[in-house]
Amino acid sequence: MRTSFHKGSCSMDRTAMMWASSSSAASGKPFVQSVVDAKLGSATHSAIKHGLDLVAVALAVVTAYFIRFEQIPRGTFGAQMLYMLAALPALRLCAGRWSNTHRSSWRLFGLAECLVLTRSVVSLTMLLVLARLAMPLLLPNVQVIPLGVIAFEASFSLVALLGIRVVVRMIDEQRARRAVPVAGGMRRALLVGAGRAGQLAVRELRARADAGYEPVGFLDDDPVRVGQIIEGVRVFGSTTRAAEIASEVRAEVIILTMPAVERVRRREVVERCRAADLPIQTVPGLYELLGGKVEITRVRPLKIDDLLGREVVRFDELAVQRVRRAFTGRRVLVTGAGGSIGSELCRQLAALEPASLILVENHENHLFDIEQELRPKLGERVIPCLTDVRVTEEVEAVFAKYRPEVVFHAAAYKHVPMMEMHPTKAVLNNVRGTRVVAEAARNFGVERFLLVSTDKAVNPTSVMGATKRVAEMLVLVMQDARTRFNVVRFGNVLGSAGSVLHTFTKQIEAGGPITLTHPEITRYFMTIPEAVRLVMQATTVGRGGELFVLDMGKPVKILDLALQMIRLSGLTEDEIGISIVGLRPGEKLHEELLGDHEEQRASGVPNVWVSSSTGPRLGDMGRWVRQLEATAETGDVDRTRQLLSEGTGYRMPKHSEADPGVSATG
Repeated sequence: MRTSFHKGSCSMDRTAMMWASSSSAASGKPFVQSVVDAKLGSATHSAIKHGLDLVAVALAVVTAYFIRFEQIPRGTFGAQMLYMLAALPALRLCAGRWSNTHRSSWRLFGLAECLVLTRSVVSLTMLLVLARLAMPLLLPNVQVIPLGVIAFEASFSLVALLGIRVVVRMIDEQRARRAVPVAGGMRRALLVGAGRAGQLAVRELRARADAGYEPVGFLDDDPVRVGQIIEGVRVFGSTTRAAEIASEVRAEVIILTMPAVERVRRREVVERCRAADLPIQTVPGLYELLGGKVEITRVRPLKIDDLLGREVVRFDELAVQRVRRAFTGRRVLVTGAGGSIGSELCRQLAALEPASLILVENHENHLFDIEQELRPKLGERVIPCLTDVRVTEEVEAVFAKYRPEVVFHAAAYKHVPMMEMHPTKAVLNNVRGTRVVAEAARNFGVERFLLVSTDKAVNPTSVMGATKRVAEMLVLVMQDARTRFNVVRFGNVLGSAGSVLHTFTKQIEAGGPITLTHPEITRYFMTIPEAVRLVMQATTVGRGGELFVLDMGKPVKILDLALQMIRLSGLTEDEIGISIVGLRPGEKLHEELLGDHEEQRASGVPNVWVSSSTGPRLGDMGRWVRQLEATAETGDVDRTRQLLSEGTGYRMPKHSEADPGVSATG
C-alpha cells in the first residue's frame, strides 16, 4: 500500500464499514444494527479467547500442584491451590492485557507474538517468585507457595497458551487451503535457498492457499544445511543434484527463494536448475516487499534481467549528488521523448525537479502518453512539442521559445532490417535530424548536448549503424566555446520497443517456433533504467568532444536467451522449437563497443569509459553531409549507400542481401 500505516488502517476501516453497509442492505438490517452485531461478534470472539486462556492457566496450576506433590494436595496446600486457581488465571489475564497479547491474531500467530506472550508469562512469574521470597518475612505464619509449583505452573501455562494459538493457526490454515479452490490443483514446488527468505516463503505459501504452491523440499548449496528441516520442509541437497531431487520429490516447479543473492551467483544457480527441465520462478526481492508492490506469495516468473550475468548498475551517493546538481532547476529538452530510452530519460529527469522538461516527439500517441504520465509530477513544467527533428524551422521554433540549457538527442530510427530496406529515410532521420538539433543547440547557446548512439555504429555493416556513425562524427566536431557536445554509445536494451525479448515472447505465446538468425550470435544487453542512469552521469562529467562508452558486461548468446525464455514459460524446446533462419541484411554476428582505432580510458564515473574517437574537420564534414542529405532526398538508394560507405567504411551489401522479402527475427 502506498499510504502510511495509519492511513492504511483508516482505509481498511472504511472498506470494512462499506462492506458492512452493503451486507446489511442485502440482509435487510439497518446499518446501525449491522455495526452493533459486528461489535457483539467481536466481543464474543474476545470472550472466547479470554475463556480459553483462563482454562489453560487453571489447568496449568492444577498440573503444577499435582506434579509437585504427586497427587492433588489436601489440607493447607489444597486450600492454597484453590486460592491460586482463583487468583493466578486472573493475574495472567491482566498481564496479557497489559502486554497486549490479547490484541494479536491467533490465526496469524508467529514468532513476534510468541515473544510477547513469553515476556508476559515470565514477567508475572518473576513477580510471583519475588512475592514468594518475601512471604516468610511479611507473613511468617502463612504457608509459602513451593518454588516448584511456581516453576511448573509457569512452564505449563506458557506451553498451554502457546499451544492453543498454534493449534488455532494450524486449523485456520488448513481451513483456508480447503476453502480456496486452485485451478489444476496445488503445484509441488522445490525451493532453492533454505535461508530466511526460504523460511518465510514456506510459511506464507502454506498459509496462502490461493498462491497455488505446495513446498515439497529445499535445494541449498551450503553443506551445513543439507538434511535440515526448515518449517517442516527438508533440505535434500545442493543445486548440482537439482534434476535428481526434483524427480525424487515429484516437483512441478522450481522457485528461487534467494532474492538478495548477487545476479552472477543467481545465474549460476539457474543454469544448474535448468537440468531439472521445470519452470523456474522466483519470490520478490526485499525492495519490492518493502515498497508494498507485491507480497511474498506473489511468485513471479524469473525476469531476464535477473540473468544478465552481472549486477544492475545503480547510482551511488556521489552520482546522485552530481546528477541532481546538473539537472535540478534547469531547462532540459529530450528528443524522441516517447521512445524506450527517451521516455525513461524523461521519467528520471522528472524526479530531479527540472525547471522545465521539453518533450520533442514526432509520434502523437507516444507524446500524449509520456506527457500524461509526467503531468501529475511536473504540472505546467512539462512541455509537449509535436515536432519533427528533420525540419529546421520546427526545431528552431522550439529552441527559441523554451531556451533549453541541456539537450538529450534520443530520436532515431533503430531497426536494422527496416533501415536496410529504407536507407534514404534512415539518412534523413538519423543524420539530418541529428544535424538540425545539434546546430540549433549551438546557435541558441545550449550548455550541454548529448547524442544517444549505439554499438552498431562501430565498424558499421548496416545502414542504421552507418547513419549513427555519421551522427557521432557530426556531434564530435561541433564543439565550441558555449556548448559541450558529447556522445554516449551502448548496445541492446532489454525491454525496449521491438527488442528481441518482445519478439521471442510473441513467438512463444503463438506456440513457436522462435526464429533465430544464427546459433552463435551474441549481443550486449543492459536494462533501460541503468542505460539512462549512465547516460545522465556521462552528461555531467563531459567536457565536450568526448565519446562515452557504457560498460555492458559480457555479451550474451541469443540462443541461450531464447532457451531461457522458453523454459521460464514452463515449456521445452521440443514444444516451441527454434528455427535458424540466417543473418538478416546488415546484421553482425558479434557487436563491438569500440572501433579498430578507438581506445578507452577511465572517465571518473563507474561503468563509463571515454573513447578517443574523433571525426573529420567540420568543413569537410559539412560538405559531405550536405551531399549525403541531398542524395537521400532524391531517393537515390545506391548513391546514398555509396556515400555512407565512403564516409564510414560501411560495407555495401549485394542486392540479394537487401532484398525486402527476406524475413528473419531475433
